[in-house]
Amino acid sequence: MSVSSNIVHLKDLVGQTDAQIYLIVGPPGAGKEAFALQYMLDGFTEKNNGIYVAADDFPDDIIEKMKQLGTDPSPFLDAKQLEFIDIFSYRTGEKADLSMLAVDNIRDLTGLSVIIKKMIDTKQKLRLVINTVSTLSIYNSGIAILDFIQAQVARLKQKKHSGLIIAHSGMMDEKVIQGIKAFVDGVIEFQPSEDENGVLLRRLRVVYAPNIKKSGWVSLYT
Repeated sequence: MSVSSNIVHLKDLVGQTDAQIYLIVGPPGAGKEAFALQYMLDGFTEKNNGIYVAADDFPDDIIEKMKQLGTDPSPFLDAKQLEFIDIFSYRTGEKADLSMLAVDNIRDLTGLSVIIKKMIDTKQKLRLVINTVSTLSIYNSGIAILDFIQAQVARLKQKKHSGLIIAHSGMMDEKVIQGIKAFVDGVIEFQPSEDENGVLLRRLRVVYAPNIKKSGWVSLYT
């Protein structure tokens, strides 16, 4: 069982990651999800627990992506060290896995918040990933999204937990993005491009953080 890959690690960019919450922003396909999955897997080596809010994909597909990064998350799932909150399945007409937490109405931010709060209150050294807040914003007002994110960030900070909030640029009201930036400890921006041969390149940079080890644009892949 391994948690290593060639994806850059958050700690390589900002050093200490405990008790810090970051907004991860960029266009779809820029590598945000792979970065977040690596962040989650890295936490298991430090005895962290992980909660993944799956708004954009089936949990089973996310598990497969973790395997593609070189780690089978099954032992972490069996030990409840990794848990999913599935808010995607019901939108496709599929039944959520009964062994996983689920919300059957993406507009029910209160219900989602209650589940997250319970995890925050009962888990030790928690890493929370919300993927993506952009999808939540399609079904909820900007004010509701800001209230929801502010509550989760405040709870995480109170318990000295950590987290990543993923947002697709261009899919949300920029005022909401700016509001979320005001709540978090740091922002990491992603940008895809092509080289002269048309090969896709994925880059990221730390916009701001309590500590920055690598400044400027760096490759997603080491």
